[in-house]
Amino acid sequence: MIATDMDQTFLNNQNTYNKDRFKELFNEMQRQKIHFVAASGSQHERLRALFTPYANQMDFISQNGSIIYSGDQLLDVEQLPVPLVQQTIDTIFENFNDDEVMINVCGLTSSYIDQTTPQEIVDFLHQFYKEIRLVKNLRNFAQTGITDPVVKIAVSFADSADLPSKIQNLRQKLDPQLTSLSSGFNTELIGFSHVDKASALKHLMANYRVTPAELVTFGDNENDLKMLQMTPNGYAMKSGYPIVKEVTQHQTRFDNDHDGVLDVIESLL
Repeated sequence: MIATDMDQTFLNNQNTYNKDRFKELFNEMQRQKIHFVAASGSQHERLRALFTPYANQMDFISQNGSIIYSGDQLLDVEQLPVPLVQQTIDTIFENFNDDEVMINVCGLTSSYIDQTTPQEIVDFLHQFYKEIRLVKNLRNFAQTGITDPVVKIAVSFADSADLPSKIQNLRQKLDPQLTSLSSGFNTELIGFSHVDKASALKHLMANYRVTPAELVTFGDNENDLKMLQMTPNGYAMKSGYPIVKEVTQHQTRFDNDHDGVLDVIESLL
């Protein structure tokens, strides 16, 4: 099994990948009966759209492990109770000013942001979320009537010199059931503490009877660490965060803009 993070790992900085090279490698993975898994903090619909020709033959882990698909079959969804979602939103706005943070409530089928969100931010978010809905007064989420199962709460911080202390403050104030992980772009993804890319991979590995020694993983950021460390074949991106490279056994020769993941897959195959 080969599992890879998407943004700044498998995808280049234009949010795409070398499709001709991947096509050849994917066909070889299929021939060798190797499962290919896209593992991301972003939305399932967006991941599936990236791999349209192959989507029914691969697996997807989205929202940092909260949603698992095998092809078009939903295997698992870890839903946050609405009262806990509302409590978390309240905690965020009790501790941060409106101009410091933006909230994106991530559901199974769509992501939800406040209707006052500037259009340039909506356009930016469309890079990571294919389905976005604007909601009146998202701060009062429990009153919106949204029935889509919520799996994560994304909190994006404005640039500031004290960003690390703000993130630490957020983590300290969360309900004990929850944790947050950095997902890049000043964004923390909040969800159940027992749910992450590694827990989702274990689910798939049990389905396919894959051992840790038969797993290869790729990542660049904090939300990839457990996934990278669950196998002796974890690869940090050359362009990844220093802490990720420090604790991962292997590193790609090239960065995400130069087919770093595909280069390693090719050598392994």
